[in-house]
Amino acid sequence: MSEAKQLADIFRKDKRFMRIMEQLLKKYESYGEHKGKIVLKDATAEECEAINSFLTPKKFNIPPNLSFQVPEFEKALKNTPYPSATLKSVLEEYYHKPLFTTAENHQLRQDEFERFRNQLEEKFIGLPCSDWVKEIFSKKSSGYVAIYNEYKADSDSAAKLLVNVCRAVDSRFESDFEPVQLAVLGADITGDSHYFDADKAAGRLLLNAIAFYADTADIKNASDRQALYDFFSIETNSISGTAAAFGIRLFDENGKEHPGFAGFADLNEPVLISDIHMRTIRHIKSNNGIIYVVENPSVFSVLTNYTADSGCGLLCTFGQIKNVGLKLMDLFVKDGGIIYYAGDFDPEGLQIADRLITRYEPGKVIPWRMSPADYESIQKSSDTISDRRLHIMEQLQCQLLKQTAEKIMKTKKAAYQELLIDDMIKDIEKSIISCLCSN
Repeated sequence: MSEAKQLADIFRKDKRFMRIMEQLLKKYESYGEHKGKIVLKDATAEECEAINSFLTPKKFNIPPNLSFQVPEFEKALKNTPYPSATLKSVLEEYYHKPLFTTAENHQLRQDEFERFRNQLEEKFIGLPCSDWVKEIFSKKSSGYVAIYNEYKADSDSAAKLLVNVCRAVDSRFESDFEPVQLAVLGADITGDSHYFDADKAAGRLLLNAIAFYADTADIKNASDRQALYDFFSIETNSISGTAAAFGIRLFDENGKEHPGFAGFADLNEPVLISDIHMRTIRHIKSNNGIIYVVENPSVFSVLTNYTADSGCGLLCTFGQIKNVGLKLMDLFVKDGGIIYYAGDFDPEGLQIADRLITRYEPGKVIPWRMSPADYESIQKSSDTISDRRLHIMEQLQCQLLKQTAEKIMKTKKAAYQELLIDDMIKDIEKSIISCLCSN
């Protein structure tokens, strides 16, 4: 039996030392050995007698006050028949557990968290989410705080949280950003349709990941949050994902035209179409088999004044293409229609256009007013595009868009389709779309 254990047994049997040992434990965990002062302001006569007789030289504590320096207690240990016993070893034997100071515990937690971090970073090497995972750990962003707080409560839960968010991120890249509802994404990844709700830890962390890829620093309000969902083609419900249509006719599987949308088409009025409306629709047509698609509602609004007599349809996707917009275009192309798509001159705009062009067989979707010459002809934004966003354009497949991307890479400036409205109007009025550059 060690000397520390023998001495601990003596203190344990002498109940007068119980509170004194408790105070010594607290001091050690706070400061380590050799520091601190023990104070009991409600000491009993027995407690005072015990410590007075143990310390060398003896103390003269009188109830209810008892006090002594920790080094005095350590010195007294050396004067016992067990001189090799230290304060730490005696306390560990007394409480049957290893002892660590606050600083040591903090370092242990940090070391454990670093191992946790390294394991997760290795797990995601080569996957789309890898850059985000490295970012949150290296820069200790808000995502890091969320993971660390979860880790302190339950390390397994923290790992599961990060893995599920990464699976969601990777699934968006793997599906080439095919529109998906938030509830469906949660159900597919975890079986819980509410897992990624914005008020839950996983939902907040998912938004943090999207913000990283969108190169957005802050999420200040619901509008910012919706813009991030749009960036990843995530729809929060079947109503929020809409497309604005003009001159487009919708038919069911029997060829019967939807009477509600027929009325808007007959009156030459625009209308919003949601996923709910698409449940029975199987065919989409315009009078001449052509639909112009723009992402900006202001551009759409102006073009409606010139499209009616052209026989063409007009569609607005409101930025990132939602599920309803994709369904409309899928059905239209399936029925033999041709789409002319116009997007903004920024990485995201070119990426959307490229996804559409490569989604269908050649010649079905044609980039409209997105050539290098169109980009050079209009004023550029004053903001500089970050290298992270510019990187998006490296994966483009359409040759025309790749040429335009090269121009944007050089200037690092975006330009927007509103400045090409006059040219778009001329294209529509003169019906010379076919002579524009295509994929």
